[in-house]
Amino acid sequence: MTDSEQTNNADILYLRSLSILYVEDEDEVRDQLMAYLKRHCRKVYTAANGKKGLEAYKKHKPDIVVTDILMPIMDGLIMSEKIQAINPRSPIIIITAFEEPRYFHHAIELGVHQYVNKPVKLPILEQALLKCARVLRAEAALKEIEERYRVLFKLSHIAISVADADHNSQHVIIEGGATNQPLEGALVDCNEAFLELIDYQNIKELQDQDLNIYSIMTESSAKLFNGLVHDELLVRGFSSEFELELLSQNNTKIPVIAQLILRYSDTGEPMEIWMVMRDIRERRKVEEKLRLSAKVFESSRDAIIISDHDNRIISVNSAFSEITGYEAKEVIGKNPNILQSGRHDNAFYQLLWSDLNSKGYWQGEIWNRRKNGETYPEWISISLVYDDAGEVSHFIAIFSDISDIKVTEAHIEFLANYDPLTQLPNRRLFIDRLDQAIKTATREKSRLAVLFFDLDHFKTINDSLGHSIGDQMLIEVGARISDCMREIDSVSRLSGDEFAAVISDISEVGDVITVANKIIESIRNAFKIRDYELHVTISIGISVYPSDGENYEILLKNADTAMYCAKNNGRDNFEFFSPSMSTQALERLALEGSLRKAVENKELLVFYQPQIQIDTGKIVGMEALLRWPHPEMGMISPDKFIPLAEETGLIIPIGKWVLTEACRQNKAWQDQGLTAVPVAVNLSAVQFRQHNLLEIVQKTLLETDLKACFLELELTESLLMDCSEYNVTLLKEFRRLGVHLSIDDFGTGYSSLSYLKRFPISKLKIDRSFCTGIPIDKNNASIISAIISLGHDLDMCVIAEGVEDEKQFNFLQAHQCDEIQGYLLSMPVPHEEMEKLLLKGIIKT
Repeated sequence: MTDSEQTNNADILYLRSLSILYVEDEDEVRDQLMAYLKRHCRKVYTAANGKKGLEAYKKHKPDIVVTDILMPIMDGLIMSEKIQAINPRSPIIIITAFEEPRYFHHAIELGVHQYVNKPVKLPILEQALLKCARVLRAEAALKEIEERYRVLFKLSHIAISVADADHNSQHVIIEGGATNQPLEGALVDCNEAFLELIDYQNIKELQDQDLNIYSIMTESSAKLFNGLVHDELLVRGFSSEFELELLSQNNTKIPVIAQLILRYSDTGEPMEIWMVMRDIRERRKVEEKLRLSAKVFESSRDAIIISDHDNRIISVNSAFSEITGYEAKEVIGKNPNILQSGRHDNAFYQLLWSDLNSKGYWQGEIWNRRKNGETYPEWISISLVYDDAGEVSHFIAIFSDISDIKVTEAHIEFLANYDPLTQLPNRRLFIDRLDQAIKTATREKSRLAVLFFDLDHFKTINDSLGHSIGDQMLIEVGARISDCMREIDSVSRLSGDEFAAVISDISEVGDVITVANKIIESIRNAFKIRDYELHVTISIGISVYPSDGENYEILLKNADTAMYCAKNNGRDNFEFFSPSMSTQALERLALEGSLRKAVENKELLVFYQPQIQIDTGKIVGMEALLRWPHPEMGMISPDKFIPLAEETGLIIPIGKWVLTEACRQNKAWQDQGLTAVPVAVNLSAVQFRQHNLLEIVQKTLLETDLKACFLELELTESLLMDCSEYNVTLLKEFRRLGVHLSIDDFGTGYSSLSYLKRFPISKLKIDRSFCTGIPIDKNNASIISAIISLGHDLDMCVIAEGVEDEKQFNFLQAHQCDEIQGYLLSMPVPHEEMEKLLLKGIIKT
């Protein structure tokens, strides 16, 4: 079949898909031709005059109009003129018995496509219809091409440039001894893929250098390009695909496959050249290898799948096996969907198949699954292969594993969100995380803390020893801060020697103090960098959400302010942000200052309160209690200064001193020959969270020479709510050492009693609040009775504190409580008074 015959057949097929409006006032003629038209097109609409014909056109919008001229009400020419006003591209065929030139010329002026005389000869009418169909088919094809390339322009992986098609250029290209006047070719637009291809940041860089489309090609490619412009583009509006070489900004040659599309102005003049390019540098490399081997299919670096019309795999190459892990024999005859990862939903595949069936190809990124179950990203191009009948005969899929590209993209993402030196989140990511943490805290009605860090005197080290030493120190500082934080918390390097952290979901301020002290202690340790042993300290400012601010700007600013206060107060410490200098704040600051001085001046004292066996009155233990006799304010209640000590971190040195003093004094009494009994020392939550607590206790016992069995550590019930393996192991280590463990304030917590089975507890201390009002208060009486029974069932000693009268004593004795402590026996006394009690050994009620 010749090309002409193929074109004619295509026109006939296309005509059958079209609709026709036939306007004729003679019924007999209209009926005859309508029967003929119905056999050659999809739909025929008829009208008896021009007015009705115009109405039918507006209603049905037919593809072709066939009309007589002379008709009542409105003739065919007037109707044609009105139709042309609606759609100037609507094909119109005039059928008339009049051969007067004026009708013919008027029809031409109106843009009528064909003129057929009556009586109508059907072959002539058929040719007129086929010519109209050919025009419509060409227009439809052009629209399809334009739409395709409009979509392609948006795809990031396809490079597209748009150049001006003005002929006024002075560039001249010599080709075959003749000169061709090229198009102007000034670049007016391009996509990101094109800019990336030629290594430019934006199109303005190209325009500022007055570069046109020819300037970014090699000379030979420019000649080829210009030839295609004149031989194909200006002739049919688009070119075939061809290869050319672009020049990058540094004159590197970049081979691409390109296709040109000419865009016209409304006046029909060439306006823009669209060039669509695919980077074939990788393909060129493959082709270079393929020239050394005839095995094109097997040598492809990309995986290739060929499947039949039912999408059953009939062939794969070795790259397919390498990427997927499947051997060819394992997949032949199967559907490629065996590779599906499950990451894409049905809607994704429906859209893929829709595009593939409508356009004949699809390309994009897909996650598939290897034989070993591992999912991986691939860039895949799927094409349809048609047989001579126009039916799909095969599918060809070419894909490559883009895992490395994804790694690169992830690295770029990392650099955008992380500090490249310390690998910590940068300011941008930290602010985002802080903002999210604030939203979570708002939703869950919890608190969080922002910590702002600044190294003290870091500039001296950086300036004197060089930035490489300073950088290494910053890396180690970031690591030490991170080691002191929970995994759920976020640490960031903001800039220079400034770091920040957010601690989410804090139950009490003491948690933050523990972290701050831990960080300060960690930074105090020497930094061994190269041949240097360096020392720095850190100042920390702390703000708490929501009391110190409800957005990240205010919280960061307030933490920064608090950090500078820490520096002003001697550095190497931390400060909480204070919103105002109220009387209460001043008192607190004054009390804090006095407490610090009291620690430095050794003003604090340890008092002791005896514990007796309830049946015999024998002293079997004593509790060490901290007291602060202020030189001006007198004796300050522990309820007032101990929370302050915990909040400021002073509880750490104070607690260590109390432990040492109690052990030392107990050993001194034993050396005097007094009754040897255990001394109970309270541990706060802040002390308990010290990572070296076991080491501190061991060292204290060693230094004071007190046997471990004469030391009892009192832990609060709430502190033991965390049944972590670390806590369980720590307490078991204490018990293995010989130290007794007791639960203070038992019954006031909210935890499950299951922890009693896990922790090696030897004593339960009934909280003083339950002793109040017994035996009259039946609720408290019932609770005490239950605690005593529980303790005895678990082989634990039970002691009641806060016993102040005989009624309480008698009730406890009647219910077989083992030991008591309280004002009925003795109030807390200095060591001199306790010594007298130990001399007696017995306290009678």
